[in-house]
Amino acid sequence: MLVKKIAFGDKSEAFIEERLTDGLNVIYSDDNNRGKTLVIQGLMYSLGYESIFPSSFNYKDKYFYSEIEVENSKYKFLRKKNSITIKTDDSLQIFNSVSEARYFLDKFVFRVPKILKDNRPTLVDLSLLYELFFIGQDNRNPSGLISKGQFNKSDFKNMVYDLAGLSIDISSLGEIKDIKNRIADLKTKLNQTRKKISLIKQNPDIAEIASKTYDSERVQGKIRAINEINVSISKLKRSRQREINRKSKLEQLVSELNSLNRGLSEGNIKCGECGSDKIVYSNNDLTFEVSNIDVRNGILKSISENISQKVEVINDSSREINALQESLNKELADAPPSFQQIILYQEQIVSERNYDDESFSLALEIEALKIQLTSSQEIDEVIKYNRKNFDEKLMDEMTDLYKSIDPNGNLEFDDIFTKRDSTFSGSEGQEFYFCKLIALSNLLNHSFPIVVDSFRDGELSTNKEDSMLAIYSNLDRQVILTSTLKDEEYNSDKYEKRGDVNSIDYSKHQDCKILSGDNKEGFIELISSFEGILI
Repeated sequence: MLVKKIAFGDKSEAFIEERLTDGLNVIYSDDNNRGKTLVIQGLMYSLGYESIFPSSFNYKDKYFYSEIEVENSKYKFLRKKNSITIKTDDSLQIFNSVSEARYFLDKFVFRVPKILKDNRPTLVDLSLLYELFFIGQDNRNPSGLISKGQFNKSDFKNMVYDLAGLSIDISSLGEIKDIKNRIADLKTKLNQTRKKISLIKQNPDIAEIASKTYDSERVQGKIRAINEINVSISKLKRSRQREINRKSKLEQLVSELNSLNRGLSEGNIKCGECGSDKIVYSNNDLTFEVSNIDVRNGILKSISENISQKVEVINDSSREINALQESLNKELADAPPSFQQIILYQEQIVSERNYDDESFSLALEIEALKIQLTSSQEIDEVIKYNRKNFDEKLMDEMTDLYKSIDPNGNLEFDDIFTKRDSTFSGSEGQEFYFCKLIALSNLLNHSFPIVVDSFRDGELSTNKEDSMLAIYSNLDRQVILTSTLKDEEYNSDKYEKRGDVNSIDYSKHQDCKILSGDNKEGFIELISSFEGILI
């Protein structure tokens, strides 16, 4: 997307900006109140952004015009208050609200992300979308959105995920809900049908032979029970082995301490490096000197008691394992009923066969749906994992950008919004916005330009500004910045000397009066391209 022309005004006075190029543009002046912010806000307002004009500017009486190019197609926007008209080469679309216009934009101009809002898929507001690439001069707060409408920070992140191809499949969410509801309904129906099979209550052993439903339930129950017992036995065996290993190490330590006792009675033991005769015992957290015989005997006694405790724990674990093994043997042992018992229930088995068939079919359908549900939920987990990886790449990208403009800076990034109580000094807030916009641009490779009003906010140093401009220039996308220069900067032709900047000087504009009657005819001509419009 390229911005070709910006204009605003009425039939009496207007302003037109048509000097923008496809690369890096800097609109500057030697003082404030020369109209730079009005031009940027006018551009964004014409495209559907919420108004954040200065209170002294009566924007409701003005028309705002912009001309953009998307994939070699030109679109003209004209907005007054909430009404927007969009003109193409062969059509004219009139919308009573910005909300209506976004559907047309999504279908014909550029993709407007769709996120889940209040449990339904919703196209995001244009203001939310535009904060992907636009930073205004007013209402800046890195901990939140600049334009605070119905969408919030979480919605902005979900919008970014959608643009990155990491949105949760909205149709799959509905599918998961449908599967859960279907499973619940089938379980209710299964319980009702199963109650009609009286054999299950009267003689479960016979039912296990004659009923597919009960046999399936018993098999699944046994599988779960055997698996639980196996898991418990494995855990206990691992725990017992750890205690055996610890006991062995303690016994080895006792042997070493006793050996040390004999060594001390026959001569001195010293450190070969420092010559110290101090010998210590450590249990990771506490250290004791064992050169003293009384201390050493006390430690030996403590270790001996610890070994005794280990023996008790090992024996307790063995008893638990043996009990579980008995339970496992019982689960594995099956004694089928006799033929005579089956004959006694022959009539009942035959009469309830239809209920059994229906119950068995319901049970199979429930299991199939559970497998489908698990598969859908696993896909959801994969998306969450991929989102986490994207977040990490985004933070790495922001960090790399930050270090390239401020190698000695101490900002750390862990989110695309700062914490509410974060305090920035000097130009840190502007540096944060710079890193955020460029990182999102690099990772998403979106189609929009970068637009920053007052990009040097916070007394950005010359070195940092030069580094930023070099990065902006190499983005391979349109960039529109505004800047207010100090006298010495203006007099030295700060931007004209750079070969990578299209510099646009607003210094000659009248203070707080960018609109002029000299431009009204050109403005009316632009507006007249919207056939039939009256101003």
